[in-house]
Amino acid sequence: MTDAERIAALCICGPTSAGKSECALIAAEAADGEIVNADSRQIYAGMRVGTGWPSEQAMRSVPHHLYGIIPPDERYSAGRFVADAGAAIRSIARRGKLPILVGGTGLYIEALNGSMPMDRPIGDEAVRARVRAESRLHPHDVLLDWLRAIDPSAAERVGGNDRYRTLRALEAALAAQKRADDPIRPSADDIRLEVIVLCVSRDEIRHRIRARVQAMLAAGLVAEAVAVRARWPAAPALTGIGFAEALAYADGIATAPELFARVVQRTSQYASRQATWFRRVHGARVIDADDVADAARAAAAAARELRRTA
Repeated sequence: MTDAERIAALCICGPTSAGKSECALIAAEAADGEIVNADSRQIYAGMRVGTGWPSEQAMRSVPHHLYGIIPPDERYSAGRFVADAGAAIRSIARRGKLPILVGGTGLYIEALNGSMPMDRPIGDEAVRARVRAESRLHPHDVLLDWLRAIDPSAAERVGGNDRYRTLRALEAALAAQKRADDPIRPSADDIRLEVIVLCVSRDEIRHRIRARVQAMLAAGLVAEAVAVRARWPAAPALTGIGFAEALAYADGIATAPELFARVVQRTSQYASRQATWFRRVHGARVIDADDVADAARAAAAAARELRRTA
């Protein structure tokens, strides 16, 4: 299939608080587009505040897809995202609209694009379940020793103190072993993504993250977390950034200043990991997004051009 025969879609990605939703909305309005979510947390229902959904006004003004499509106690995968996003993109294209993918989950975007680097294999649910089970039984140093045994280079990159990165690296290493004879990654061959990466300076992203966390707390993050736990008490999504801290505050374990500081810290760490990932995306166009209005204009221009040439 030639590029001319494939469905052209714009993809706007970058770290949290980079202005992705704003840029996607302006681009969709400029090029008669519809937006498809590519954020692994925004797929959960009932978690609008804590995962930073677009505003209700934005979602009314332009059709948005794949937000809140599963309950918080359900697992989701990159392979399932490829199927769901692919179906949404094809449906949008059939209506004569421009599909605009937006989100910060690089794994999902690269899986859809068929550009998953060989050192980032996609783990399946069985692999994740095994790592979760082992993480409940063993301290971090044991898990790190396990990673050293099966992937020494990954263990060196992870370092010695980051449990989250150790678990993700274990998933990747085990998935690589499992799929050694089948390196094919899920992709949608009939879709061609034009990828834009929003880049924000360190000081600016820190400022935005603090403002974002303040806004989430004011919008009812704690109440949302409590409500999700009441309905889905064992939901894995409750361990995510913001929700774990909100529940600690609700349970009297943390103070309000501790809640704010910890959410800012975890969000900043996550944004740093996202930025590192997106710097490695092959063929992406990088846009300076320190000024959101300028970035939105650039995204709109890219959307109009893609619409014209598709």
